[in-house]
Amino acid sequence: MRVVLRNNAIFVQGSSQTLEEPWMEEFFEHHVHNTLFLDNGVLVLNNENSSEKKEEFLETLSDEYTRVNDLSSPFYRRSLKRCKTAAVRIELPYRPEEKVEIELYAFGPHRVQFTLLTPNTWIMRYLKQQLASLIVEAAPTRLDIDVSTPQAKARLEKTLNRREVLHYVINYQYDDEFMSRLYSQYKGWGFSNESIDKMLRYHAIFELPVGTKAADLKKRYRELAKRYHPDRVQTKSPEIINKYTQKFQLLQEAYDALLAAS
Repeated sequence: MRVVLRNNAIFVQGSSQTLEEPWMEEFFEHHVHNTLFLDNGVLVLNNENSSEKKEEFLETLSDEYTRVNDLSSPFYRRSLKRCKTAAVRIELPYRPEEKVEIELYAFGPHRVQFTLLTPNTWIMRYLKQQLASLIVEAAPTRLDIDVSTPQAKARLEKTLNRREVLHYVINYQYDDEFMSRLYSQYKGWGFSNESIDKMLRYHAIFELPVGTKAADLKKRYRELAKRYHPDRVQTKSPEIINKYTQKFQLLQEAYDALLAAS
C-alpha cells in the first residue's frame, strides 16, 4: 500500500484486498453517494456530514500504512488529520480485468430490472450510486428502477453506456423485447444485445435520448458533421487531422445506423 498527499487530495494505491478490508468497506458504504467510480479506482469526495467517519477512516489508514511499511504512526496520523477535508482517491493499478454479466428486463415503459448473474458488491455500489434517485427496490443482486420520466431514461442510458469500473468490464444482456417495452417507437422490434449496445452508444455520440425523431437526429448530425469535417483542419498536424477524420466517420456510421433503426 502507498499513501501520498498531493494537490489537496489523499492518494492511496493498493491491491483488491485493500478495498475488501472491513474498515475500507465500512468507509465506502457510508460515502457511496459522494463516491465517483473510475476505471481503475474510486474518488471519495468530502462530506461535512460524515466528518467523524472520515477521521476514523484516516486513523485506520494511517495505522495500516505504517504497520505495512514499518514507519512511525504518530507522524503520518498528524499529516493525514490535517487533510481531513481532502478527497480520497483509491487506485488499483494492477488488478486483472474481470467480466461482470448483468441481465436487464423491461417490465414496460416505466420500470427496468438489473440482475447480476454473480454477486458483486462493487458493481452494485456503482449502480446504486448512478441510479440512486430512480431505485424502487433493491436486493444484493437485483435492482429495480423507475424510468417513467425522460430524465430517468437519460440517466439509465448514460449508465448503460459506461462499461468499465474498477477494472471490471460490464456486459449487459437484454431481454428480447427490451426496446419495444421501454420505448414505444420501437414497438414490435426485436434487437440483439450487440444492436442495443450500438444504439445506446450511437445516441450518446449525438448527445440525444434513445428514440429521438429522425428530423432532430438529422439536425444534430448536420451540426456535428460541420464541426468535425476534416476539411476544417487541413492545415493542422496529422494527429489532429486523423482525430477529426475518425470522428467524422463515426458520426456517419452512427447516423446511418440510427436512421435505419427508426
